[in-house]
Amino acid sequence: MYLPLNEEQAKTRVDALQLFEQYQAHLLRKPSVAGSMHWRKSGGHEYLYRAVSGRVAKSLGRRSAKTEALKEQFEEGKANWDSRKESLEDTLKTHAAYVRANGLNRLPVTAARVLRALQKHDIPYRVIGTNALYAYESRAGALMDGPLLATGDLDVLFDARQSLQVISKAPQNRLLNILQQADKTFVKRTSGRYEFSASADSGYQVDFVTQGQVNEMLPTEFERQLDSDDLIPVRSATLKWVIASPRFTATAFDGRGMPVTMHTIDPRAFVLHKLYVSKQPDRSPEKKIRDKAQASAMANLLAEQMPDLPGGRAIRKAFPAAQSQQLDELDL
Repeated sequence: MYLPLNEEQAKTRVDALQLFEQYQAHLLRKPSVAGSMHWRKSGGHEYLYRAVSGRVAKSLGRRSAKTEALKEQFEEGKANWDSRKESLEDTLKTHAAYVRANGLNRLPVTAARVLRALQKHDIPYRVIGTNALYAYESRAGALMDGPLLATGDLDVLFDARQSLQVISKAPQNRLLNILQQADKTFVKRTSGRYEFSASADSGYQVDFVTQGQVNEMLPTEFERQLDSDDLIPVRSATLKWVIASPRFTATAFDGRGMPVTMHTIDPRAFVLHKLYVSKQPDRSPEKKIRDKAQASAMANLLAEQMPDLPGGRAIRKAFPAAQSQQLDELDL
């Protein structure tokens, strides 16, 4: 069901992750060099102003040797930051060839672009479904069998309690715009008011989902706030257990060999949810078989490659006892 990484693959992965960590750490320093500094005349004197997009320009004082030095220092720091960012990006692209050569480039490129678009706007999300396996195998240092990973769609879970935050951070307050930043060919799959799925010209599909609520007769904030021609995350009652489980983050590599951060659910929650849906009478036989196979493969990966994973108690609290007791049966 999976193969552990060999020595060369493991070394390539570690080197790529270390490089990506340097790149991410460098990006965190961007606020110190964001915007620009310029002189502005007022009352016969010049004043130094710091301008940052979305904010009111701030005066840093009248022109003097001190403010001139401040401007020079800022511009030098900004140039150095830009130069290092470009250098790190070039190195990541060079190292991507080694990632591809070692078969670590697993996550579909379109899926990776969607995740980067979500992260660019700081939108809280979690990947669920088949694509979550890419995060798990990466954390475990393994490669899962191809048939287990085969899918043409990405399931993105939004927490209904964060709906206003999700909407406010989306470009022009539209969820579809997030996808169109990743691939401009994304369109709603149907023209329905409550359509939750979009597809690109390539055929790749993205589904937005959310957990159910106590009173299912009432509209969600997504349904209240989003336009009728936008995507509306579909509700699923069983996702309330998933959303209550711990978060899980790992770095995977897309088809080009470039790293991408993946936020998903705890892999034990993945196993429990897959086992649950595989027993539902309205689930198609084909999907039930796949659900069971993915749950079994993930349980094996957890037991053999991720035995030190913390937080088991939180999983048991998130799921009903009838489901969580299966972790004991699986020795997880």
